[in-house]
Amino acid sequence: MKKLILCDFDGTISIKDMGYVLLNRFSFGDWEAIDRDFCEGKIGSREAYTRIAKILKGDEESVLRFIREHSHIDPHFKSFYQFCRENDIEVKIVSDGLDFYIRTILETHCLSEIPFYANTTHFLSDGLMNISFPNVSEECGLCGTCKKQVVRIHRKDYERIFFVGNGLSDRCAAREADFAFAKDSLYSYCIDQDITCHPFRDFGDILKDLKKRIRGIIFDLDGTLIEAYGAIYLGLKEVFQQSGREIFPYDELKHYLKADLESTLHQFFSPEETQQNIPVMRKKYEEVYLHHTHFLDGAKEVIESLYNRGTILGVASNKFGRFSRGALQHLKVSSYFKSVIGAGDVPRNKPFPDMIHAAIREMGLPPEEVVFVGDTLTDIETGEEAGIDVYALPTGFHTRKELSQKKPKRILRNFKELTGLLDQPL
Repeated sequence: MKKLILCDFDGTISIKDMGYVLLNRFSFGDWEAIDRDFCEGKIGSREAYTRIAKILKGDEESVLRFIREHSHIDPHFKSFYQFCRENDIEVKIVSDGLDFYIRTILETHCLSEIPFYANTTHFLSDGLMNISFPNVSEECGLCGTCKKQVVRIHRKDYERIFFVGNGLSDRCAAREADFAFAKDSLYSYCIDQDITCHPFRDFGDILKDLKKRIRGIIFDLDGTLIEAYGAIYLGLKEVFQQSGREIFPYDELKHYLKADLESTLHQFFSPEETQQNIPVMRKKYEEVYLHHTHFLDGAKEVIESLYNRGTILGVASNKFGRFSRGALQHLKVSSYFKSVIGAGDVPRNKPFPDMIHAAIREMGLPPEEVVFVGDTLTDIETGEEAGIDVYALPTGFHTRKELSQKKPKRILRNFKELTGLLDQPL
């Protein structure tokens, strides 16, 4: 499958936005006012550059020397680019910046063979610059370089197109591409618009994602694979009744559920009472949980498919270990899982990494070949602490927007996406 990665330049490959760096040094007018109009959506970049050209002044030799002295690129970009070359993944740059500084920075870092799309600049004899827009789209005409159009013109030559970016000018391309690597404001935009993406800090993260091959999946249980809220509520109700208190309504349960049983009870009882009530809760839960536990939509089918394809499966749940294994046995899928770790099986519950580490050992896989699938912010924290990627599902406690605040590796739209990821991680 022929693949192309289109990369933004300023703030993505170049650590700093070289356009802003140059304006700070070589402009003689109020460029900040122009930039404010652009950021507020009053004008597009094409109009912004047309105005900026009138206040940007410097002889070519001085400007290019300044660029070379301030050309700092992502320290992992060369390794990323080398991997792409070795694996027949083409890389091109698509920028709404200016061609002369992109060309100079690429030459400075011995990367001049990388093709790029950008706005064109001509130095004039009086030190001013003329900026033209060979990659503009008349469809909207706002951007100097229409990145969406650049994605579209490559469609006939590539089966998969990835986009890497960070800002305002990258939004249309992220939407048009098959997949986006996003940071800063682009990541927030992708989450809001339900665009499939991975967050990244640098090209080292992207390189790891390109190399990723998933051989094992560890699942959270409640809210991810199964739904057992009825049993949890009955257990809590027993605790409240024995304590002579009135319990909250069932529809408020998710509001009060915390990472583990102790944290949940501690909201209503003293530390001493909490310890006394834990066995009460567990006793009642054990009596009723099998009759109040069922798969979430699509979960059983996906588990069966993954197992039949040879994926090694595990569970890491803050549900008591005996109950976790009992639920899976009751649902007739316990044989699919090589490891099931619950509360009481390891010294510390999630968000500590003990459960993940124990599951990975039993699964016999290196951490880089495993992902953890969960539905809570605690699950994301757990995966991060354990050093493995987390794929989050908005099926339990949190919305897609809430989950994005912890930047999991991916936010799945539904459970069935998992099977496709094994065929084509990226």
